[in-house]
Amino acid sequence: MRKPILKRALWTIAIVILGLLLVLGYTFKGKALDISSYESMPPQFEPGKDVTSEPVEVTLSLIKCGKMTSKEIFVYRGGNAFKKYESGMAAILVKHPKGTLLFDTGFGANVDEHVKSIPFLMRALTTYEKEVPAAVQLKEQGIYTDDIRAIILSHSHWDHVSGLDGFPGAKVWIAGDELEYIRNLGPGELINKLKESVKLNAIEFMAKRYENFPRSLDVFVDGTIVLVPLPGHTPGSMGMFVNLHSGKRFFFIGDLTWALDGIQIPAERPWLSRALADDDPDDVRRSIVQVHELMNRYPDMVIVPAHDRRVHDRIAAFPEVER
Repeated sequence: MRKPILKRALWTIAIVILGLLLVLGYTFKGKALDISSYESMPPQFEPGKDVTSEPVEVTLSLIKCGKMTSKEIFVYRGGNAFKKYESGMAAILVKHPKGTLLFDTGFGANVDEHVKSIPFLMRALTTYEKEVPAAVQLKEQGIYTDDIRAIILSHSHWDHVSGLDGFPGAKVWIAGDELEYIRNLGPGELINKLKESVKLNAIEFMAKRYENFPRSLDVFVDGTIVLVPLPGHTPGSMGMFVNLHSGKRFFFIGDLTWALDGIQIPAERPWLSRALADDDPDDVRRSIVQVHELMNRYPDMVIVPAHDRRVHDRIAAFPEVER
C-alpha cells in the first residue's frame, strides 16, 4: 500500500512544482502596461515659459564608472532570455553658472566590498566590471569635492551611492521620503554605512506642476534643472530634467526602469526582479506610464534610465559636454 501512496505523493509534488514554474515563466512573458488604468495630469509646462529671459549656459556630461551584465529577460517583461544586457553605472555632471551638481555617483573605489551588500540571487544572476570612479575622473580634470555644490541622489540603492566614498564631506541631497526610508533600513545597508562621511540633506518638492508631474523642484529657479518625484522603486525615488540652452532636453529617471524598452513599450520588470528591487510595484507602474506619456509628447527629449548603457552611449562622455 505504501508504494502507490508514495507514488501519488511524488506525482502531486511534481505537478505542483511544474505549475509554479509555469506561473513563474508567465511573469517573464511580454506584457505592456494598461495605460488606461493610470490617470495622468495634463501638461502644465511649456519649455521656455517658466525660465528666465536671459540665456543660461548649462553643460551636461555622463561619467561612466562601471557596468553589470545579466540577461535581458530579467530587465523588463518580454526581454530575451538569451540576449546579454549591459547595465551602465554612471554619474551625471551638470555645470550651471550658480554651481556644479552631480546626479548619482556610479561605482566607487570600494565597489568590490559594496557589491557584497546586494541579495545573493542578484549577485548570482549578474557579473560586474569596474571602471574609473567618478571622483578620480573629476580630479584628473581639476574638479574636486569643494567644487561640487551638491550631489543629488535619484535614490539610495548601493549602485547609486557607491561613489560617495570619493567625496568626503560633500553636501548630498535626497528626497525627504527617501531619507525617512533609509532611516528604517538596517545598519548593513550601504547608504547607512556611508552617510556619516557626507552631509545628508532632505529635498522637499513644491506643489508646482511641471509637465505631467503635480510636484517639482526647480533647482536654480530658471527652468534649467528640475527635479520630480518618481516613487515606486523606492519611496523617495526621483528624476531630473536638464534643459539646455540649445533646446536639447534630458530626463534622467533613475531606476524607474532599467532599460529604455520599459518606457517605450511600456513594461515593468518581471516579478522576480520586482521582488528583489521594487518597494511598491503599483507606484512603479504609475510612474512608468507617466514617463511613457511624456516620451510620446516630446519624442526628441532623451529619456535616460540610470542603467541603460545604450542610452548612455548617446550622451557626451566626460570630459566632453552637451550644451
